[in-house]
This record gives sequence, structure tokens and C-alpha cells, in this order.
Amino acid sequence: MVDVSGGSRAATALRTLDRRWRWAALALALCPWALLAWRFNFLCDDAYITFRYARNLAEGRGLIFNPGVDPPVEGYSEFLWAVVLAGGLKLGLAPMLLARVLSLAAGALLILGTLRFSARRSARSPAATLGAAAFLGCLPPLAVWSTGGMASMPFAAAVLWLFLLLWEGEEPAAAWKLGVLGAAIALLRADGAWWVATILGTGILSGCMQRRPTLVRAATIGAVIAGTAFLLHLGWRWSTYGDWLPNTARVKVGLSSRALERGGNYTVHFLLTFPGVLFALLTAGAAWNWRERRLGPALIVVASTFAYAILAGGDFMAFGRFLVPALPFVALVLGCGLSGMESRAGRVPVILVAALCIGTCLPSAFGGALTPMGWREAFGFRHNRPDAIRRSELEQWSRMNEQAAEWVALGRALHLVSEPGDSLVYGAVGAIGYYSNLFVYDLNGLVTRSVSEREPLQKLRSPGHDKTVPLDFFVPEHPDWLFAFWWPDNRPLPATVLGRSTANMRIYPLPAESHPRPGYSFVAERGN
Repeated sequence: MVDVSGGSRAATALRTLDRRWRWAALALALCPWALLAWRFNFLCDDAYITFRYARNLAEGRGLIFNPGVDPPVEGYSEFLWAVVLAGGLKLGLAPMLLARVLSLAAGALLILGTLRFSARRSARSPAATLGAAAFLGCLPPLAVWSTGGMASMPFAAAVLWLFLLLWEGEEPAAAWKLGVLGAAIALLRADGAWWVATILGTGILSGCMQRRPTLVRAATIGAVIAGTAFLLHLGWRWSTYGDWLPNTARVKVGLSSRALERGGNYTVHFLLTFPGVLFALLTAGAAWNWRERRLGPALIVVASTFAYAILAGGDFMAFGRFLVPALPFVALVLGCGLSGMESRAGRVPVILVAALCIGTCLPSAFGGALTPMGWREAFGFRHNRPDAIRRSELEQWSRMNEQAAEWVALGRALHLVSEPGDSLVYGAVGAIGYYSNLFVYDLNGLVTRSVSEREPLQKLRSPGHDKTVPLDFFVPEHPDWLFAFWWPDNRPLPATVLGRSTANMRIYPLPAESHPRPGYSFVAERGN
């Protein structure tokens, strides 16, 4: 008689050990991520644009920004996000809170999915699992965009889970699941179809090469379902807005050598700011058994995300928002590389490489930089102000955070001094538009078609600001408010502000009990 109890006990002990390591890895990732997300908790101004669309939808006016514009302008890029936030408003949930809660939940789900896949298919040793987990939790861009108010983190989590449904098991998930999630990705962001095509297309190609009909069938049916949803939304966009593209795409410089150069600078600048991402990708050379570990498809998603950022010409926002969807896949590559490294050279190199990847990414969250300023300046991509090229990502984030708070206060002040139906000319239309509820002429063109249809400016600009017009462009529209800003109470008003004469401006008194920015005077110029 053969005693199998010893083998059974050993297998049970091994599974228990695996579970303990996985829980330890999850804690190692979630703790620094949560601390960084708390540190960077903010709402960016562009999020308020979607909030205003969502509010108008919830109040029965449709997905519009300015009432009375026919056809309306699609000045948002996150359709499904706007619909979800509108549903929250119907339930009495403010979008400022709901957007944060959903983004944080998506961030936790992304980390959970990444580590689950890593432990099963990528990093099978404790050291590799813990190293990949710590790297993932210490990535500042992941934490920054776990708030912000936009759909960046829900989108990144959905992209990851589509990949998991296709590759995590020995066979792919049911085709309808792939299709439904693919459709959600395509509707969540205007460019979402790019990632759906990348992941499901890779599945179809791999299935054909490996003669796996189940994989080919599931990925193909999923692609058909997602593609149908995309085409239906495209038809709805045309019928609603009279355009095949969202207006947010129209304000870009378009596919050109200048956009490609700026997009290339954007990606190189990101890698110079977070060298650990590049080091993590380089560990792929130490990986073994690529097919079993699904390393190839993960690398394709990373490459596709970087390619999209280049083609789109980059993004002016802080901490590489366009590249966030690639980061969980970078962690998967690192886990796989560390596993291969440990099998060949032992645990010490694994610890050193993981520490190197973390130590060259985390300092950027605190203003540190491990690469020379000259290198990063050579690949600058923000050209709106002379000092913008030299800003660190932390400085850019701080500026975004401070400006959003300033524009929230301006919007509230305008609401106090304006009349219903008044119009305003401004460049940052998010928070000001949401809180003032005025008709807004957008200098950058996101919600104003006449600007987005212009030819791009010839001089270098930050991404998304290629068609910006001067304030006088809208004078023929007879706006009620031309200019508004805050000025410290203890300083006299100068002759000019931002190159505009203050002769026709005045200080508007605000009620002390509802003053949105104590210590500052609200200064504005009326139109005709």
C-alpha cells in the first residue's frame, strides 16, 4: 500500500505558501499605491468638462456643453464615463466624488488583476512576485491617475482585464465576455478601439500561428461584438454631433511630422523621467519559455500603447497619462524577467534589479530626477510657456492642481456676478464652465467648433493647444465676459495682466460669506 498522505500534505503546504506569498505581494503593491494616491489626490480641469456634459445629460438636455448650439459639440473624449457620471447624478452622487471612488476602485482592481496573472503565468517565484508587486505599487503615474477625475484608471483596468480574459487561463474566456468588455473599452475612451484591436488582434494572430481554433474563435467573436458597438456609437456620433470624430481630436495638430516628433519626445521624456520602466522592459531578455508565460502578447500591448502616444502627438498633462495603460504590462514583463533571472543567477540579482527599477521611478513623485535636466529638456514637449520645458512632472502636476482650484473659485465667482444666459470667453473651460454654468467660448477649441476647424498654429505648442486663438477672436460674438482672474487684495492692479490692458476691467465685490477665494479680488472685463 502506497502512503500518499505525505505527498498530499506537501502539496497542501505548497498551495498555502503560494497563497501567503500572493497576499504579501498584494499588500506590497497596494500599500505604496494607496499612499501615493492619497498624496496626489486631485481633480484636473479637463475632468470638469465631462462633469458638465454628465450634468446636462442627467438634467435631460443631452450630452451637450453649451445649450443652443446646433449641432452640439462633442468636447469630451470619454463617452461611457460621462454616461456613468450622469447616472450617479441621477442618484444624487456628485461627479467629483464618484469619479474619485470609481478610479480608486479601478486602480485596486488593476493591481489585483496584474498580480494574479503574474503569480500564475509570469512571476512564479516569491522573489519575482514580490519584486514585480513592489514595482507596480511604486509607479507614480499609476497613483496619480487613480484620481484626477478622468477615466484614465478605469480604462487602464478594463484594458488589462480584457487581456486577462484572453490569456490568463489555458483557454480564453467566453467570447461574449470578451465582446462586452471590448465594447466597454471602445466606448469608455474615444481611442479605446486601438487597444481592443491590439489585444484581440494579437489573440487571433497567435491562435492561427499556434493552431488553437478556440482562441481564434473567441477573439474573433469578441472583436465582432466590440466592433459592432463601436460602429453603432460612430453612427450615433454622426447623428448627434454631425461629425465622425470627437471635437477633442479635431483640436490636435493631426498626423504630421511635427506631431510625430512631439509624440516621440513625449515617450522619451517619460522614460527619462521613469527609467525603471525601461529597465523593467529590458529584463525580458532574461525570461524563458515566452509562449507559456504570455510575455509576447504583453510586450505587444506595451509597444502598441507607446506607438499610440507617438501618433497622437503626446499629452500635456503630468505623469504620462497616455502611457498608463502600458504600466501593468510592464510589471508583467518585469515579473517574467525576474523569474528567468532567478532561475539562472539566483535571488540576489533579482532583488538588485527590482530595487533598481523601483529606485529610478519613485523619486519623481517627490520632485527627484535621476537623469540630467539637459536630457529631459532636449526631449521637451510642452511649449506653451518658456518655463514649461524645464518643469518636472511633479511641478506640472502641482501647476495643474493649483490652476484647477483657482478656476473652481473663478467659476463660483462668475456664478455670483453674472446673469443667466451670459457668455464668457476663456481658455480653461472645465471648472469655470461647470461652476459658472455660462455659455463658454473656448479659446482652445475643445467645446467650440469654429476654433477646432482652423489650421494648426505654426509655432510649437503643448499637445492639445495647437489651434488656440487670441481672445479678440470671439469679440464679434459679443460675449458678456471677456476676461476674469484673481488678484491679491494687498497689491494694486497693474496696467496690464497677461499682456491685456486693465483699463476696462473692474473689481467686482463678492459676498464675504460666500467668497470663493478670501484674500483675493475678483477682477473681470465685461464685453459689449
